[in-house]
Amino acid sequence: MVDTDDFLVGLVLEDQGLLLKSLFPDVEENAFMEKGQPHVPFFSQDLAEDLLTKPKKSLPQSQPIPETTKMPLSSSLERVFDLAKELQPQFRHSHMEPLHFLAAILKDDSSEGAKLLRRSGVTLENVLSELSRAGED
Repeated sequence: MVDTDDFLVGLVLEDQGLLLKSLFPDVEENAFMEKGQPHVPFFSQDLAEDLLTKPKKSLPQSQPIPETTKMPLSSSLERVFDLAKELQPQFRHSHMEPLHFLAAILKDDSSEGAKLLRRSGVTLENVLSELSRAGED
C-alpha cells in the first residue's frame, strides 16, 4: 500500500529534479519541462537530503512491488489527494503542482513525513505563500 510518507519521498525527489533522472536516466534533463521559467526547488538541498534520509531510518521498509502490480493507496493518501484537488482552484492554477500536494500533507496529515516537515521548519503557511506567488506568474 502506498502511504503519505511514500508519496512525500516522491515529492522531494521531484522538487530536486531527481525523480525524472531516476525513472528516465537516458532522457535529456529538461525534456518534460514546459518552455519558460526554469524550476526553482522549494526545498534546499540540505533539507531535501534530510527529508530523504530520515524517513528511511524511522519508517518500516516494505518489500519492493512489481511494476505491473496495481498499488492501493492508504486512506490517508487518498485524503491528501482530495485536499490537494480542493486547493488548486483556490489559487486559480490550471493544473496540479507538487506544492498543492505538499500543502495537503501539512494541512491534514499526521504522518511521520508531515511531522518531519514541521520539525524541519516547513509550514503550511510557507507552502501556501509559495503557491500564491506561483499563481502570480
